Amino acid sequence: MTAVVARIYRHPIKSIGAEDLGATTLSPGQSLPLDREWAVLNDRAKVARLADGRASAWGAKANFLTGRAGPALMAVTASTQANGRLVLDHPDLRPLDIDPDAPADQAKLIAWLRPIWPVDAPAPTALVRAPGQPLTDQPVAFVSLIGSASLDDLAARAGAPLSPRRFRANLWVEGWAPFVEFDLIGRRLRLGGTTLEVVERVGRCRATDANPETGARDIDVLRLLEAEYGHTDLGVFCTVVEGGPVAQGDRVEVL
Repeated sequence: MTAVVARIYRHPIKSIGAEDLGATTLSPGQSLPLDREWAVLNDRAKVARLADGRASAWGAKANFLTGRAGPALMAVTASTQANGRLVLDHPDLRPLDIDPDAPADQAKLIAWLRPIWPVDAPAPTALVRAPGQPLTDQPVAFVSLIGSASLDDLAARAGAPLSPRRFRANLWVEGWAPFVEFDLIGRRLRLGGTTLEVVERVGRCRATDANPETGARDIDVLRLLEAEYGHTDLGVFCTVVEGGPVAQGDRVEVL
């Protein structure tokens, strides 16, 4: 079976809103465009907010709102408009349409999040833009990738369907056997008009316990991974070696 790109996701605000794309264009040494470009600082953050709205530096996830601390965030979906505005939606909230660069709209986002953010967790304070790099959990510009068969295998062992959104990968590939992507570390992949190099496995955290349809924790994913496979990894991180377009349905070739 020919392997193909099945899904492309980005997350304009770290941990807040998955966006399903039909296509994108990758650049060498960069993450997927607009992925984790923004993040919401919490009131215990050691990362400062600069006057121009940027974070003062890349920071670890403890500085920001995350799905691990607030599982309800996992149910937020996002849609980037042609004018740069973001439309966010959640099953328990009214849709929110914001310009993430506008201070008034940033305040609206903080207010919108409060009803779904745990009262005993560090409170949201400000929306910040990435300081020249994405505000991912790693200070390296990766693109994440998972084989769909790996998720299907995990779901079968869980005895319940698992949405790809639970794992927040950028690229999903259909046509591989389960967990083949682990065997590709050090290899290169050709997807559409771009080339990636597979670098390392993705270790998972408790954010994956939350059902992205409801925002409620329903499965202990780390315990399941450890019990079934002897590790808590799902997916791989890749670097973009050659930039170019990639779209759903594009062939994936191992070089």
